Amino acid sequence: MEHLIKRILEQEKLDYKQIMKSTSGFTNVVYFVDSMVIKIALDEEKKKKLEKEINIYKNIKLNNIPQYIASGQFDNCLYLIISKVNGRGLFSVWHSLSDFEKEKCIEQISKVLKTFNNQNANFLDKEYKIYDWENFVIGKLKENKQGLDKLGIDTKKISYFIENNDLFKDNSYGLVYNDAHFDNFIYDNGNVSMIDFDRVIYAPIDYEMLIFKTMCDNPSKFASEEDEANVFDEDFVQVYDWFKKYYKELFMVPNIEQRIKTYQFNYLCEQALKMKNRAIGNQWAEELVNNFDV
Repeated sequence: MEHLIKRILEQEKLDYKQIMKSTSGFTNVVYFVDSMVIKIALDEEKKKKLEKEINIYKNIKLNNIPQYIASGQFDNCLYLIISKVNGRGLFSVWHSLSDFEKEKCIEQISKVLKTFNNQNANFLDKEYKIYDWENFVIGKLKENKQGLDKLGIDTKKISYFIENNDLFKDNSYGLVYNDAHFDNFIYDNGNVSMIDFDRVIYAPIDYEMLIFKTMCDNPSKFASEEDEANVFDEDFVQVYDWFKKYYKELFMVPNIEQRIKTYQFNYLCEQALKMKNRAIGNQWAEELVNNFDV
């Protein structure tokens, strides 16, 4: 694979001194080359996601994200080259920061997300744009209900909610990052940058809170194995309130808290139904339904 990286760098006429494979990166093969990052996709599904990320880097120019350098095809792979962001993942340093430093981080995160949400989304392929939001959310709820019914779990509360809610009729659309947890924010001497854009969609902006709020509720769920030992629930108690303080516009969406709870239920229920350990998955799903109080 390193030979492939060298050929790509030659094709782009980019000089380098050191090539190092990243130990992270779940979607693509990732290499660090001096002050650059190279992402490589080999199969068609991953290429599709990387194409979206390439379009985002070409069209979105913000100070708090990596900068586009080059992209293209080589042999049977698709590649993206961007600038490397200095620092460490926010999960790895969060426990060591003061409350003042933590709040400043959340202020920066809220600003970069707000700016991102307000970017023009015309460049995004239509398959990543969700216009009928009510049908999207309720459709997922109906799918989850079917899965729960097969397990023999009482879903009367969910049925009633499906038939008697109007939470998702009024929407404020924008470009949604859709992956706002601390592994995707890099901390460097007080500055916070945002990385990885393969989950971006065009949707109501309050959907941004699905991952962020779920992380606040259960931070270790999103932390990598090497960071888990430093992730403590008590360090996240104020995070959500800080975010609400600095991104007030998002929380002006009608019924915002009920909407977020519904997003979380769909997300967590879907995960429970897919768990390989069926006994634990079923128990988790039943607990989610019993606590369904949107």
